[in-house]
Amino acid sequence: MSGALDLFRLDGKVAVVTGGSKGIGMFYSQALAEAGASVVVADIDPASLVQTSERLSKEHDGRILGTDLDVSSRESIRAMVRQIDQRWGRLDILVHNAALFTALPRRESPWEIPDEEFDRVMAVNVRAIYRCTLECLPLMQRHTWGRVINIASGLAFKGSPGLMHYAASKGAVVNLTRSMAQALGHMGITVNAIAPGGTASPTLLAVQPDAGVGAMQRRSIKRVEVPEDLVGTLLYLASPASEFLTGQTIAVNGGDYLH
Repeated sequence: MSGALDLFRLDGKVAVVTGGSKGIGMFYSQALAEAGASVVVADIDPASLVQTSERLSKEHDGRILGTDLDVSSRESIRAMVRQIDQRWGRLDILVHNAALFTALPRRESPWEIPDEEFDRVMAVNVRAIYRCTLECLPLMQRHTWGRVINIASGLAFKGSPGLMHYAASKGAVVNLTRSMAQALGHMGITVNAIAPGGTASPTLLAVQPDAGVGAMQRRSIKRVEVPEDLVGTLLYLASPASEFLTGQTIAVNGGDYLH
């Protein structure tokens, strides 16, 4: 069995998780470190960045790098890449988790989204994936192996009148995943996405205490989705176990809808 389990080990690999210090991203960072990877916890929130990086560093000495990152800034991305190059000289796994969601206001009318807000959602949730991948490619190309994991959403397939811009951005992430997979496959880099259902993450619960409860009755698995439900799929997509899978979006939602 050890050989089969080794398919999911990430020893010697270097991973980046954008938005990796809080919410679901924090669980992604921790899971990758526990699987043996060195992890770059990249986030725009300085307080949670320090807290998570210090906690994980105590558990995984020498394998955690906390770095400030604004995914909408090319220079911020390049500064992160330079830090990774100086520290480890390689990058194997890129998890695009940073996105605008909990910070978005919920409006009574779906037709009141300001242009600036709509554009900001597209810049952070879509364009940043393209730009960050592009800037990280020189490091990823040093080895004929790599994993890009995009975080989409069930709303990409279901839509959301109250969050049209967010749902549209996640639909774009699904299609960007397909396009990037075709562009990077010859380099040995796979590109896949996870589409979580409504997940009761710490950041969402802070603004919506009943998060996830409404979806329970629609699900085949009758319980609230929690961040831990997503890490198994993340590790599969990040590891050698998914060697021949690319361009796919895996819906992890307890059977809320069947994709």
